[in-house]
Amino acid sequence: SGNLVIPEGVTSIGSSAFSGCSGFSGNLVIPEGVTSIGSSAFSGCSGFSGNLVIPEGVTSIGSSAFNGCSGFSGNLVIPEGVTSIGSYAFNGCRLLASVIVNATTPPTLASSNAFNNTNNVPIYVPDESIDAYKAASGWSTHASRIKPMSELPTT
Repeated sequence: SGNLVIPEGVTSIGSSAFSGCSGFSGNLVIPEGVTSIGSSAFSGCSGFSGNLVIPEGVTSIGSSAFNGCSGFSGNLVIPEGVTSIGSYAFNGCRLLASVIVNATTPPTLASSNAFNNTNNVPIYVPDESIDAYKAASGWSTHASRIKPMSELPTT
């Protein structure tokens, strides 16, 4: 139990690195400096709670990277630099409060299923990018969920 803190200096989290690590019951902390998160890296890690914050510097999120991470109950924050998100990347993150995507250009989605079973929560994107997201491949499936960042509730 407890938090999983990936050490500083790690630049890549490999495929299936922590797959099935359901014993953690706290936060997942991914350090700045990580640039890629591999396929199924945290798949089935259902015990994590709180926010899922992908650090600045990450450019790619592999297929099923966080598939079945059903315990995250806060915000999913995807940084500006992410350019690609794999199939089922966040599928089954069913307790999320919201998804926040900071990229002005919509990241390439391998499939709209990247955000399946995510509680139908709002997906907040930069205000100037609303139309681009609603029209982008994969994102368009979730058009009704896409909202301007200016509407993000402040707590």
